This record gives sequence, C-alpha cells and structure tokens, in this order.
Amino acid sequence: MTPTRAALSGFETRLVLATLGAFTAFMPLLVLLLPRRVEQIAPGAALEPLSLLLLVGGLVASGAHILGGWWSDRWMARVGSRRTQIGIGLFAVLASLLAFGHARHLPALMGAMIAFQFSFNILFAPLNALLADYVEDARKGVVAGLQGGMLPLAGFTVSLVGWLSVRDAAWPFGLTAAFVGLAIAPLLLFWTRQPVLAHPPIGAEQGAAAWKLLRGDFARAWIARLLVQLGAVSVISYLFLYVEAIASGAAGFGTRSPSGAVALLTLVSNLFAIAAGLAAGRWSDRLGARKPVLVVTALLMAAMLALLAFAPHWLLVIAAHAIFTAALTAFLSVDSAMVASLVAGRRRRGALLGMMNLTNTLPSIIAPAIALGLSQAALGGQALFTLLLLAAGATLLAALAVTRIRSIA
Repeated sequence: MTPTRAALSGFETRLVLATLGAFTAFMPLLVLLLPRRVEQIAPGAALEPLSLLLLVGGLVASGAHILGGWWSDRWMARVGSRRTQIGIGLFAVLASLLAFGHARHLPALMGAMIAFQFSFNILFAPLNALLADYVEDARKGVVAGLQGGMLPLAGFTVSLVGWLSVRDAAWPFGLTAAFVGLAIAPLLLFWTRQPVLAHPPIGAEQGAAAWKLLRGDFARAWIARLLVQLGAVSVISYLFLYVEAIASGAAGFGTRSPSGAVALLTLVSNLFAIAAGLAAGRWSDRLGARKPVLVVTALLMAAMLALLAFAPHWLLVIAAHAIFTAALTAFLSVDSAMVASLVAGRRRRGALLGMMNLTNTLPSIIAPAIALGLSQAALGGQALFTLLLLAAGATLLAALAVTRIRSIA
C-alpha cells in the first residue's frame, strides 16, 4: 500500500478544503455558539435544554444522512456526479446558520437545529462519498488524514469566535456561514472531470452482495466508530459546560472567562490534532495496515477521557484535551480510509456510507440522553464527569472491536 505520488491533485486539494468547510459548519456552532446561546436563554440551567436540542438534532441527522446517501447514489447513477446535491445542501446549510443567529428562544433554536441537521447531512452524505469515488486505495490514507486534519483546523474558528466575541451575538453565526460557503465553493465551481476510480474488492458482486458488508467487518468497524464518536460528542458538545464546572475548582484556572478558556483549549488541542491526522494517515499507508493505528489511538482516547474526569489542575486539563483531540483526529482519519476501502466500487456506496454515518449521529442522541439521565439522578455537579468516565469505557470497547476486523490489516 505505497502511495503513488506525494503531491495532492487539484481535485484532492479542493476535496480537503470542502471538508474543512463542512466541519466549520458545525464546530463553532456545537462547541461554543449554541451552548452560549442556550446559557443566555436559560442561565444556570443550560444542561437539559442543550441536551434536548442535541438529542433532537441527532435524530434528524440520523435519518437525513441515510436519505442523503440514497439520493446521492441515485443521482450518481443517473448523471455520474454528486455535484448538484452538494450545492443544494450547501445553500440550505448557510440559510440554517443564519436562522440560528436570529433565534432568541428555545422553540426557534429547535427549528434552526432541525433545519441545520437535515441540511448538513444532505450536504455531507455526497461529500463524504467522494473519497471512495475518486481516490485510489494507495492514497486513501494520506487524503483521509488531510481530511481528518480539517476537523481540528475547523476548531480554530472556535478560538477565533471565543476571542472576538466573549458574549452571545448574531454576527458569529453569519461569519461561520461565510467561511463555509467560501471553502466549499471551489469544489463546486471547478468540478473534477476525471473518471470514478473506485473498484470493488476482488470477487465482490453488485446488488445484494454489497449489503453483506453490513455484517462481519463492516459491522465491527461500525461499532468501533460509534463508540469512539460517543467519546467525541461527550467532550465536544459539553466542553463549554465542562469548563464552567471546573472554573471554580481546578487549580491554575485563574480569572479567565469560560469563552476564553474554551478558545485556549481548542487552539492548543487543534495545533496537535492537525499534525496527528496527517501523520496517522501517512503512517497507515506506509505500514499497509490500519488496525494498529486505530487500536493505539482508541486506547489513548480512553486514558485522556478518564484524566479529564479527574484532572485537578488546569494545565492537566489542557494536556488531556490536546492529546484526546489528537488521538481522535488520528483515529477518524485512518478509520475513514479503512471504511472507504471496504465500500469502494459498490453501487450503493453512498447508502453504505450513510449507514456508517449513523456512528456520527447516534452518539449525538446517546450522549445527550445519558446526560439527561445523569442530570436527573441526583449527581449534582458530577453528571458531566460521570459522562466522561462512561465515554472512556466506550473507547476501550472500540479498541477491542477493531482487533476483531479480519479482511483489512
């Protein structure tokens, strides 16, 4: 599995940039803008309404991504391109981000959340399939690594927003929308004319045989990513509330504001994570093996989640969050390459990737549901820390699931 060339093609560059735009659509929103807006509406009691918004959003996203993948496959079969659907999804995402900026009560936020999750997944389903469509297996690791590095890079917008606006406002939502549009536009304007490169595995058949991937290794890969993403959602969605919770108890926190603290955490973490995603992708390409990287990074995530739950000092929080984010980025990058190889060439690869994307959306249902249960279980201020420990256990199980995959090293 040796890379055929070092430099990215024009299409690969535009795909990576579009991935950055897609991640920017939700990173500032979920990490800072939405929690801060909910805290403004329900001061001191934001955990339950935020969890409800996230839970409903996760339900919508789960169905929308499967629909988006199915529609994308149908469109691809008819016209040989996923371009139109990406454009429709982008327009709807921009409109929903602007709606968030003007939502000043919980029902309006709920409406904006439903619109955003539906729109985003109509956009992301075909965008996610392009790695399997146009990138050869020997380069999937490096391209997926670069795509994975776009998640922490998108996190820099959290730092930017946190420093530029320490209080809730409408304009950061508009700024986010503008960046998303600018990042995805080149992919649509200069669409690739190269042929689809994806080929099915040797001996694979079309039709019903493709759905057999849902058993065996596909199922194990599905379970592993689900468990890892549960840990990711537990940190990303509740980071603002977590920082508020430790502000009075962690030594070294000082007098910084929660917004400023979140901005600092994301800045430091993302510097490490960008390099981790690219390094892990290249490493797995050169090894010709994905599993060792996946197991190591899952175990590292589990350790850092446990440390976040107990960290007594702000510097330990910074270190644990940085290592967790780097390990998460590395895992998701290599996992994306592995899954793209599993579905490459399948006629229903968009639908299969839609099923795989449930591992991104179901944790957005499971984690808030657990958080709601913990908040009502007389745990007081320990609910978030208990959630982190449960997430640590989930990532340990993810490492075990990866070791059971047989068809890919």
